[in-house]
Amino acid sequence: MSAVHKLATARAALVSASERAEAAHDAHSKLLVRKSECDSKASEAIRDAHDGKIDEATAALRMSIASHDSKDIQALLDQSAPVLSGLNQEVAHAQAVCAEAEKAMKREEWQMAANDLDRSLKEIEETFLAALAERAHLAYLLTGKVSAASSMFSYWQPTAELSQSVTRFIAPAQRKV
Repeated sequence: MSAVHKLATARAALVSASERAEAAHDAHSKLLVRKSECDSKASEAIRDAHDGKIDEATAALRMSIASHDSKDIQALLDQSAPVLSGLNQEVAHAQAVCAEAEKAMKREEWQMAANDLDRSLKEIEETFLAALAERAHLAYLLTGKVSAASSMFSYWQPTAELSQSVTRFIAPAQRKV
C-alpha cells in the first residue's frame, strides 16, 4: 500500500473515530443534563412541600420518581464512562497512526525528490565530463601538444568546494537555486 493510500486510510479512520467519540460525548452530555434536571425536580419537590405549595405525599411521590430517574440515568452514565474512555483511546491511536502516515508520506516525497536529483546529477555529470573532454580537445587544437590536452591544470581547476565534494565526499553548502 502506498504512503498516499495509507495516509488517506489513516485520515478516514481518524475522522470516523472522532465522529463516534463526539457523538458519544454528546449523548453523555445530554444524560448529564437529564440527571441534573431530575435532581433539580427532587429538590423542587422538597422546596414546594416546604413552601406549602404541595402536600408531603405529592412531594414524596415526585421525589421518588425524580430519584428513580436520576439513579437510572446515573447507571447509564456509569456504563458510558468506559465506552467514552475506549473511544478517546481510539481517537488518540488514530491520531498517532495518522501522524506516522504523514511522516511516511513526507519520507516518500523526500525519496522521490532524492531520486530525481540523483538522475539530474548523472545527467549533469555527463554534460560536465563532455564539456571537459571538449575543452581538452580544444587545448590540443590550440597548442598542438598532447600534454596540454591531458593536463587540465593549465586551463581549468575545480573550486575548492567542488574538489572537496569529489575527492573527500564533503557535501557543499546548500544553495537556493
